[in-house]
Amino acid sequence: MTSNDSSWGGRRRRACGALLLLLACVAAAAVQASAPAAVAPQARGVWRFADDGVVFDNRQEGARLGGVRRAGDGRYGVAVTPETQPINPSPWYGFRVAAQRPRTVEIALDYGAFRHRYRPWLRRAGEPGWRAAGGDEFALGDDGVARLTLALDDRAVEVFAQQPIGIGEVERWSAALAARVGGQVETIGRSVQGRPLQALAFGEPAAPDLVLVLGRQHPPEITGMRALLAFVDALAGDDARARDFRARHRVLVLPLLNPDGVAEGHWRGNANGADLNRDWGPFREPETRAAAAAIAAQLDGGARRLAFAVDFHSTWYDILYTVTEDPSRAPGGLLRGWMDDLQTRFPERIRERPGPAGASAVFKNWAFRAYGAPVATYEVGDATGEAETAELARFAAERLMARLAAQGTTP
Repeated sequence: MTSNDSSWGGRRRRACGALLLLLACVAAAAVQASAPAAVAPQARGVWRFADDGVVFDNRQEGARLGGVRRAGDGRYGVAVTPETQPINPSPWYGFRVAAQRPRTVEIALDYGAFRHRYRPWLRRAGEPGWRAAGGDEFALGDDGVARLTLALDDRAVEVFAQQPIGIGEVERWSAALAARVGGQVETIGRSVQGRPLQALAFGEPAAPDLVLVLGRQHPPEITGMRALLAFVDALAGDDARARDFRARHRVLVLPLLNPDGVAEGHWRGNANGADLNRDWGPFREPETRAAAAAIAAQLDGGARRLAFAVDFHSTWYDILYTVTEDPSRAPGGLLRGWMDDLQTRFPERIRERPGPAGASAVFKNWAFRAYGAPVATYEVGDATGEAETAELARFAAERLMARLAAQGTTP
């Protein structure tokens, strides 16, 4: 990065005073979230059952395992525990298990007061990739207990609630995309535990309009992360539409806002136990403060317009959350046209659910209140397949580029 006033750093310095005023105003207007409860740090370790020759551990990134108990010969219960309570019911788990000699074991996933949400994904050491647990391996009983039956040997089997996407994988993707399209990757701040918060920027540096993409505020929401990757890859494509789009727009991507939660296998919060998507306005957490400052710097004190913003998440089904008061939802508006395009191509697949801008301190409400931007929370179903997730996200990006081009922004 250069150090002149046209650089990202220069814009950040010029935007500083405006940002402080903006944050103060938004904080006063936002619905204040309650302070997070104390976080119970996860104990990393190894659980050995010498008589059975079976061993469990949770030492890898993203793993979460609250404990293991022996329930009988070849039968075990693993505790799936959250980082804090009360919490959104997203019971994430991740661990490894192996046996000294070939044997079959049954593992019950003990969610405590919570219900099962994520079907397990498996990867055996030495094998190329992840696969969903088969019907002969996983069952959710009438009693609500999730049971996993595994044929083990000395090659450890990783068991995760979703096919994981780690911090390093996102960083490598950002670096490769930046190199491909002449973009920049910058550390915009640090998480509670000191991990770098990275932003990816590409497109025309002098463009009057900014498209903002962010994700992984909630660690378990892997399908939303996959949609984000496909969406941004389409914006960075080598086709004529994508090249023309980048000639007319600047793009800012904040792909992984909660690295501490990802590393620790949190269900929802950051290292303080705070839900980052309830902190846009209060800005109590370093991650949201850094993100808001990076957005303000790119908008350059009002010299650039926030043309569109999208925040990727996952839930039980595909849905778009929007802001009720957003005029771009009206017929002829950018957001309405974009959603109609998705509905036409994928009928009844992804539905809109609007809500008032003052309802809570989530990102979409803040982006609309602060900048008047067309904005959507893009939720992907937990069980939506990788191929269909990517297909819909790529189409969404293509239609956004087409709709923005139709507005006639001059390069």
